Amino acid sequence: LRIGNKNKEAIDKYLHSILINKENPTSYLGLAIAYKNVRNYDKAILNLKKAEKLIPFDFTVQKELALCNIINGDFENGMKYLINSIKIEPDNVDMQMQLALVHEMIEEEDMALMIYQKIIETNPDYTRAYIQKATLYMYLEDYLNCAKVFSKVIKIKPDYYRAFLALGICYDKLGNTTAAKRFYKKYLKISSNDENNREIS
Repeated sequence: LRIGNKNKEAIDKYLHSILINKENPTSYLGLAIAYKNVRNYDKAILNLKKAEKLIPFDFTVQKELALCNIINGDFENGMKYLINSIKIEPDNVDMQMQLALVHEMIEEEDMALMIYQKIIETNPDYTRAYIQKATLYMYLEDYLNCAKVFSKVIKIKPDYYRAFLALGICYDKLGNTTAAKRFYKKYLKISSNDENNREIS
């Protein structure tokens, strides 16, 4: 039922299964995910904590607790559970990225940059970490470092046309008009259908 997006019906079935067996962590986890799917994050967290008592070192429970707390605006607990999930699966890049994004949300940019760099060092072909790091540099108006990172993105993924646009903007901000024009032209050449074309053509 849950997989079929019938979450209200799934909630009812999970509640019945818990009445039969209150020691089954799968029921609490499934119930929590169903509650999350209907955006009742408080009840999702409540049931995830019940599951956690039964299976304290389960990755999925820790991950869902992290995500539900973050969505609910509780970044402190969200980070705690993210760290727990990373301890269980140290090589899980998605959770590391999520941790960095939370640091961005609470304006701890230095921590976010450090995590992105660590991900890059251990996963040198993971483009998303480069892009997010470069985007953060752009937000911080550190155009020199932003350009350096987006240059690396192009080496890994030459068809990522938004990197050419970002490089054009960076060199524009740095006063290097010649370089800016060169990257804008490359961007326009590669991205024939992008909406940003209208702004710079």
